[in-house]
Amino acid sequence: MIIKNALQKIEGIVRSFKHSGIDERLSTYITIVTLLNRIEDIAKDKNYPNYKIYKQELLTSCEVLCGLDDNNGHDDGEQIGRALLAVRKMGSYTCFNVDNHYI
Repeated sequence: MIIKNALQKIEGIVRSFKHSGIDERLSTYITIVTLLNRIEDIAKDKNYPNYKIYKQELLTSCEVLCGLDDNNGHDDGEQIGRALLAVRKMGSYTCFNVDNHYI
């Protein structure tokens, strides 16, 4: 699996939350968790800075969007934005640097 491709798929899933209900969000949340676990398996031999932080940011936002956690006054649009930001951070030079490496 190519991490860059997986992150692009996760970004697409997060974007789809805008037009989906809780049940569909829960189903796709499972897909996000599975992809993140697979990314972690691939990256476990290397120390990628900030990955665990960005992963937690993404999962926290997705859990709110799925009704698994309190939204603390933030609407869905804000949570989607936070989740997308976390995915972009994973791909950035502070983590996997996917635009400069084939991983």
